[in-house]
Parts: sequence; C-alpha cells; structure tokens
Amino acid sequence: MFIYQTNRRDQYYEEVIDLYVNKHLSSHRISKIVPLSKTTIMRWIANFAQDNPEVPIMSKRTVKPKKEIVEPEPRQELPDDVKALQAELARVKEELRKEKLRADAYDTMIDIAEDMFKVPIRKKAGAKR
Repeated sequence: MFIYQTNRRDQYYEEVIDLYVNKHLSSHRISKIVPLSKTTIMRWIANFAQDNPEVPIMSKRTVKPKKEIVEPEPRQELPDDVKALQAELARVKEELRKEKLRADAYDTMIDIAEDMFKVPIRKKAGAKR
C-alpha cells in the first residue's frame, strides 16, 4: 500500500495505533488527544489493519442490547359516552357527504339550465353601484 511519508506520520503514527489497539479509544477521542483529523486517524487505522492482519483490532464496538418490545395491552371496552360520540361523528360525516352531493347536484342543474335557456341564473359577484 502506498504510504505518504510526512513529518506528522513519523511523529504520531505509532501513538495513534497504540491508543486505538491497546487503549481502545475511538478515532474521535484520539483526534482530541493528537492534533490530527479524525479521517486521517481512521485511514491510518484501516491501513494498519490491512498491513497487519494478525494483530487483533477492534472491528466493532460493543453493541448495546436492544430494548425489549413491549406488547400492547389488549384493547379494553370503550365507555358508553365514547361510543355515543363516535356514533354521532359517523352520523355527522354522513350528513356532510350528502350535503356536498346535494350542492353538486344543484350546481349541475343550474349549469344545465343556463346552457339550455341561454339566461344567466347565478348572480354576479361583486358590489353593485
């Protein structure tokens, strides 16, 4: 693998690898200790892992245990007042649907009458002078 030979690499490479492998610090934590960017540290660790497969490097951090899934309680019977409100809501929704249908029928009837008799039936919008 091609390795850039720089002063910083000569200065900090061994320290970074030691902190990661032996102290088990994250690349973010190492970047706080050593004056290098987190991406540089991660690249160095990846290169070290490729060059030294026999050295055990932390492949993954400890995984937090997943939270248990709580089963929802079985639905309880709704009180009578809630049932009455739900029934009223359904009735009002049906009335609204019928009124919208009725309004559409009236609009269609007026449109047909205007076309048939060539007379404007609807009032014009706006104020009279």
